[in-house]
Amino acid sequence: MKKTGTAVGVVIALVLGAVFVPLVEAEFRHTETYLEDEPYEVTETYYETEPLEYRRLDSFHTEAVKDVRRRADFRGYDLPHEIVEWPDFALYFVVQNLDDVVGTFEIRYTITTANKEAAERQMHLSQRTPEEYEELEREYYAGSIELQLESSQIGVYICPPGGIYIAPDRVPFDHEHDIAPDTKEVEKERTVTRERTETHYKRITLFEYLFG
Repeated sequence: MKKTGTAVGVVIALVLGAVFVPLVEAEFRHTETYLEDEPYEVTETYYETEPLEYRRLDSFHTEAVKDVRRRADFRGYDLPHEIVEWPDFALYFVVQNLDDVVGTFEIRYTITTANKEAAERQMHLSQRTPEEYEELEREYYAGSIELQLESSQIGVYICPPGGIYIAPDRVPFDHEHDIAPDTKEVEKERTVTRERTETHYKRITLFEYLFG
């Protein structure tokens, strides 16, 4: 009889536990806070330096082109009124500012002349020895010219500005140039990911609250 009573008590305790604990859990209200780093995206403004846009409309030298204005008409661009056609050797570079701002464009040039007889002997050579270069007796002319051009304006570089008188025993041998455009600061945007610490909330159970 005693064992039966004990068994009945255990069953009752289990039943009460099964009913009472969920009820307590249901009535239990507790919220905990915690911090966590969260990524987020923002639009960032930054500035970048870029060269001005331009195009080289034409390039030639007066030894090859005798009528500069006729060439310009044929190729579809307008020369400035003050352009000078040098009777001596000169390089011409026609440049147009394609950007929406005014800018300065610098051209750096090097012109080389050579002994006429040696140049004629070597005219078919693709490579030369140091002795052959020495035979050419090269002379160098170098300089730079700056032109300030408005948006869409066309400018003509004459290199050198006064031309070069080439003596009868010499010929133009080689020339190099490079154009350095002005720069401008451009405002741009980009999307960047950053992190910020945010407060989060979570509900916890009675068991977690008591034994966590």
